[in-house]
Amino acid sequence: MIRTISLLLLTLAVLIMAGPERVHAETATAPDSSWVRIGEVRSDTLYVSRDKVIALALEQNEMLAASKAMRDAAGADATGALRAFLPQVQLGSFFLRSDDALNSFGYKLQNRAATQQDFNPTLLNNPGETNHFVSRMQLLQPIFNGGMGINGKQAANAMSRAAEYDHQRAQETIRYQVVQAFEGLALAKAYESVMVAAVASAEGHVKQARSMVEAEMATEADLLQAQVYLSGLQQQLIEVRNMMAVAGENIKLLTAVEIDLPLAAELGFTGQNELSLVAELDSQGGATRSDILARREQADAAGQMVAVAQGSMLPHLNLSLQRDFYSQEDLFGDDARSWSLGVYATWDIFKGMQNIGEIKKAKAQKRAAEYMVQFETRQARVQATEALLTAQAAHEKVMVARGAVDAAREGLRIVTNQYREGLVSMVNLLDVQAAAIMAEGNLVQAMHDYQVGMANLEFSGAALESRGDR
Repeated sequence: MIRTISLLLLTLAVLIMAGPERVHAETATAPDSSWVRIGEVRSDTLYVSRDKVIALALEQNEMLAASKAMRDAAGADATGALRAFLPQVQLGSFFLRSDDALNSFGYKLQNRAATQQDFNPTLLNNPGETNHFVSRMQLLQPIFNGGMGINGKQAANAMSRAAEYDHQRAQETIRYQVVQAFEGLALAKAYESVMVAAVASAEGHVKQARSMVEAEMATEADLLQAQVYLSGLQQQLIEVRNMMAVAGENIKLLTAVEIDLPLAAELGFTGQNELSLVAELDSQGGATRSDILARREQADAAGQMVAVAQGSMLPHLNLSLQRDFYSQEDLFGDDARSWSLGVYATWDIFKGMQNIGEIKKAKAQKRAAEYMVQFETRQARVQATEALLTAQAAHEKVMVARGAVDAAREGLRIVTNQYREGLVSMVNLLDVQAAAIMAEGNLVQAMHDYQVGMANLEFSGAALESRGDR
């Protein structure tokens, strides 16, 4: 025990000697380290994987958190709509002072304090000032409100379900945006590899042209053409690296990650991988998307609000149970008590024109919601069909681009050998290399379009799940 106390005193002494700076440093907010969950650092670059980026975005994206809060708010409204069925309990206390003859006598009766002397005509007519304290507890129970309660509750429930579907759509949207950003990063990374190889090849052409000029086997024009071509490729490489930096910043935005390192995509496919293809379309897929289901729930809520507006024109019945406590001297006094039980009806017949206007407005809003559902459902089906066609086209482009790359590489090899032998000019060689670079770039772009297209199949509702090669 003594040893433990000694250690505590020693620790306290060390903290005091360290000063306030040490304490402040230890209590400061730790820097963001969530970036470790999306990849690993290699050569001062954070290499990220698509699945990890999607998972972190679904967890940390602020717009998704806002969507969740809106969903919770709609759920709270649905819970609050129960108030139309539940009793209301009111507690209150008030003080009255009056010299009114009738009230003064009534106060005495309520306090059960009237005496024979109080019936003296002189005192009845001139009672003087009288104090009166009343404490009241009242219970109000709705019995019938024209269906406003139940229809209002159903409308709130429908809006709550719509908010849930909207939140699901927000998750789907964030996921799709992450896929687009990641595939943009992957596209830039793949383009960078193509351009780095192209620059290296062009540098070889410059070196070869220089040696051939020195050997008087080529003209100075060949060397200049090779240098100009190399300069153009170097500029394209700068643009590609800038595109990669921008794509990385978009991923940081979507995942709410703070890190100064540049990002690169962790590529998990090769050009020889087999690509999956959705050959059939669920014709009803687009009609069952989360956003379409949300619009249907909103249309249902609009229909329920028509019934609410109609219920406002009907009489309302309420049960009232009241308990009063009276005193002439003390606040919250209990000199006497009384209770009252009653049922009362209200019917606001002088708001007829206003109620008629509200009904017409609710019906118009219902029609508008139904028309929007019809249009957006048809639009979703068109989007699903378009997504399928786009994915099929991207798949075909990848197949064609792969063949073109093989042919371009072989052609470049042949023409390079011919140039060494003086059989073709530098212009011919550079044209063939440009065609090879274009073929490589087309394959990279086709793979990007395919990956994004497969994700769009899921986002549009044409497929339940997209499958890529990463």
